[in-house]
Amino acid sequence: MVLSAWGPLLKRPGFLRYSGCLYRFQPYGGYDLNAQRTLPGVTRCDSLAALLAKPIDTLCITTASLQHLSVLEAALSTPIPRIVVEKPVVATLGQIQYLRTLLTPAEQASRVLALDHWMARDGALCLAQGKMDKRWLAEGQDELTAPPVTTLDDIVGIEGFLLEPSGFNAAGEPIALNFATGEPDTRQFRHPDGVIMDVGTHVLAMMRETVRYLGGNDTLQLKVLQAKDRLGRPIAIGDTQTAEGEAHLQGTLGGLPVNLWLNKYAGPGVERKGIRLHLRDGRMISQNRGPGGERVELISGEGTMRWTREGAVYAHCLGEHIFGANSLFARAPAEVARLTQRRIAEVEALLQLQQQLRGAH
Repeated sequence: MVLSAWGPLLKRPGFLRYSGCLYRFQPYGGYDLNAQRTLPGVTRCDSLAALLAKPIDTLCITTASLQHLSVLEAALSTPIPRIVVEKPVVATLGQIQYLRTLLTPAEQASRVLALDHWMARDGALCLAQGKMDKRWLAEGQDELTAPPVTTLDDIVGIEGFLLEPSGFNAAGEPIALNFATGEPDTRQFRHPDGVIMDVGTHVLAMMRETVRYLGGNDTLQLKVLQAKDRLGRPIAIGDTQTAEGEAHLQGTLGGLPVNLWLNKYAGPGVERKGIRLHLRDGRMISQNRGPGGERVELISGEGTMRWTREGAVYAHCLGEHIFGANSLFARAPAEVARLTQRRIAEVEALLQLQQQLRGAH
């Protein structure tokens, strides 16, 4: 496992813990460019080459995004059968072209999974299909009598949103908060790691997986209606340094109208993370993060039906899709390469938006 400063995993020997969820694994190792950083339960290797020389079943690349490609290229020269790359899989348009070359051989593509943990947020999809399984706890209402969505034509539009709570510094300026602790985030965000790439990838992954499994295709068209920096100023042509703090994207996904609302500085206590499906009959399917878990709702004139699921999204993603006997690699190996191609296409679309916003760079 390759670890980074931003990896959200807390470890002890033989276990992986995330927000109260615990998974057991065999002992594992890691490598970090920061020689001073260590984690309990992780055997530190002196170099990336030393780590890759070990008998690894699953390699997780969680470095800074600009470093993903070089680590992945090195990993592909080894026999490691499963390589998982944290979002975004690459960070520049040039890297995308090289990545596609690396993954041209089918035997290489089948080994690489581009991970976005929001792809595991399938509550809106389950509700649309009328298949709320045992993972979802109903809040006292009767069961669904029919699936709300039988064809894609039942949907008239989709909204995706990731609005994060923020605080203020001594000068009264908005500052980002750490998503796990709520404390001020000390990172200095710079382009290309503004909201379009940093959190836009999450929203697109969730929306595209939902539309795809409801029968839609993978076509994607987006434009930037508005983008501002942390202080609310427009992003200027030629600015290749300032990160976007807020953006509104609009377009179509599988032919359906979509709007994406992204904001790292939405204000104290403001938190909305999910999607909404607007149905032709006037009802709405909503999925959002709540305290301690997920909430899915079917909203209509007669009232609201609700389901909840406890636990952290990242833990659900790792437990259901990455590790274990029923991982995506085991249950649907052909889907690994296809899913990675979808994540690459999303990153490419967002990087192209940044080119249009700032000018060629």
